[in-house]
Amino acid sequence: MYSSRDPEFIRERLGAEAYQRIQRTIGLLRSPQPLTEADAAVLRAAAAPLLRDLAATRMRVPDIRTEAHEDRPQAVCGWIAGRGVPGQGVWVMSDGSPADQVRELAEQFQNWASDVLVDAGQSPQWPLCPEHDRGHGLMADVRDGAAVWVCLHPDHVIAPIGALTG
Repeated sequence: MYSSRDPEFIRERLGAEAYQRIQRTIGLLRSPQPLTEADAAVLRAAAAPLLRDLAATRMRVPDIRTEAHEDRPQAVCGWIAGRGVPGQGVWVMSDGSPADQVRELAEQFQNWASDVLVDAGQSPQWPLCPEHDRGHGLMADVRDGAAVWVCLHPDHVIAPIGALTG
């Protein structure tokens, strides 16, 4: 009988492929690997509008590390971190449209920003809706082929991602 910490037990429960991916991720966490120049360009392009929005809304702007800390099939993985701020793995799907890549990365940046805000004793919402006295956060979406920030009260586009103002 196997223990739940026994590698054979884990491999049997998850399957060989998932187990190997977890093992590769553990290795990458210990020793991140640099992205190819093409993958780094994909990550930087998806992050650029989000970095503009963070700066425009006076949030801390993280460093984008173009190194893989995770083994995620069909994705470009990277890392965001800042001085005195916890780091977080991020990813975009390699085969997604540029707008979809920005949208999915926006959701991950929102999680990172939420942690930063909570650690500072503030509301975890980022970005805040400029039309409703900043009473609620915006949602990232793709509309008409563009990544946008949407207010859900009522459902309407506030701005393209990358075009927020302070």
